[in-house]
Amino acid sequence: MRTQVRAAAVLGVLLPMLETMRRGGLGHWLVDFTTMFDDYFAGALLLASGWLAQRGRAYAKYCLLAAFAYASGMMNSSFLGQIEVTLRGHPEPHNTATLVFKGVMWGMAVVGLVLSFRYLLATSVRVARSDPPPSR
Repeated sequence: MRTQVRAAAVLGVLLPMLETMRRGGLGHWLVDFTTMFDDYFAGALLLASGWLAQRGRAYAKYCLLAAFAYASGMMNSSFLGQIEVTLRGHPEPHNTATLVFKGVMWGMAVVGLVLSFRYLLATSVRVARSDPPPSR
């Protein structure tokens, strides 16, 4: 689970930081609240779930799964939207860098989601196998 915690920490910081830099500062909250909120909320979810996992909370694996699911869904629409804008010929300034960063962050979110899901399944199977058989 260490990989998921590290990915959650990196994404949790990068998502709001890079979105704020891309949009030109915190003043963009007044222009497009939804865009900024998505990144800050995803970052907060990832940081909180990583912190819970670091503290050894039993429910942290569920929190990590939910946080990565939210982040990967958000990044999926953002990344595919960036590809669409690029293909239509209406790129924004620094489009290539934005596309690369979004692709890397989308990949991290999807990998974190898959690893979290696999970890959850593996620990659930172990718990189920360690239960004593029912008595007759």
